[in-house]
Amino acid sequence: MPFTSGCREKNMAFTQATAPTGLRTSEILSADNSIPERHIVVATLRNAAPRLGLSASVISTLDAMLSCLAPKRNHHTVFASNATLTFRRNGISDRTIRRHAATLQDIGLLVRRDSPNRKRFTKHNKHEGKALRFGFDLSPLFDRLHEIASMAAEVMKEREQIDYLRAKIRAAANASLTDNPNDEIALNIFRALRRKLSLKDCEQILSNLPISVVDAESVDDESPISTTTMTASDGQFVRHHHKSNKEHIDKESIALKKQTTPKVSEAPITIPELLSACPEAAEFSLRKIITVHDVVAHARTLAPMIGITTQNYEAAHERLGALRAAATVWAIMQFHDKIKAVGAYFQSITTGSKSDGFSPEKLIRRLALAQNHTA
Repeated sequence: MPFTSGCREKNMAFTQATAPTGLRTSEILSADNSIPERHIVVATLRNAAPRLGLSASVISTLDAMLSCLAPKRNHHTVFASNATLTFRRNGISDRTIRRHAATLQDIGLLVRRDSPNRKRFTKHNKHEGKALRFGFDLSPLFDRLHEIASMAAEVMKEREQIDYLRAKIRAAANASLTDNPNDEIALNIFRALRRKLSLKDCEQILSNLPISVVDAESVDDESPISTTTMTASDGQFVRHHHKSNKEHIDKESIALKKQTTPKVSEAPITIPELLSACPEAAEFSLRKIITVHDVVAHARTLAPMIGITTQNYEAAHERLGALRAAATVWAIMQFHDKIKAVGAYFQSITTGSKSDGFSPEKLIRRLALAQNHTA
């Protein structure tokens, strides 16, 4: 039976290809049409939960539903019974499952397709290459993953800003109490910091502070911090700690490796070259990638989604430079499903034991060559 292109829709990273029943060819299930892994989808939902109005328990139920889907499939319908979902949710009630499903439908992440007898199943018509599916259809979730990923990035950015402002407020209030221990304004600020504050609350408190706020240090400031060594003559009982020469050399070499920027012998990576080599990463972007700033900003969005911590990314940024660190994230996005621990792998090749011989330029060009062969 001929297979028409209208039977499938391809949207690379977040939208999988659909096809008539029985035509699960290697092309349809190739890496180019890969579906985001379950842990990436759930992590993105957890980060975007405040914007979506999702509770942790509802996300856990959705995670149980996602666990019932095959990794390679041509649909997003969950056929599992409530009993199965209850078991995978560690024994919550059937009523709770139904309530969570209704919540997900109201938010627009799920569509209930009920059969006449309320059972969940599929019926195939092999002659026409069609199928009827009854169950929880999660297609709306996968259709909105671009939007949800953008929400998650905004939430994480806001959290970082709140943490920064809270630290700034605490430092300012502490400075005020040092000058005047009975300062009522500073004491009220410390009481306010016990609560969960929004970004607007933090900005308002900071604007009302009558004292000068502590200036933030520059991230790029690498001036050494002076330390004072206590001796026995200072009236302190100090326990002696002996460090072996080997330990000292190891720590020194690690610090030197982090500080040393590797020499670049390859030609710089161009944006067209990056887009050609990493189409899967490009598909995650909500806007067109034109400048280096777009590449770096998109890499910062992708990194936490595939398990790369902010600390590891910043270390790579410091050692490799903005574009080379971002290009590494783009490249890993292309084959992250083949890596057992993405975060550990990224740290190893950028600042760890395998970083000496690592070249983002070579990696991108190998991926571009592979894309040309498969095209």
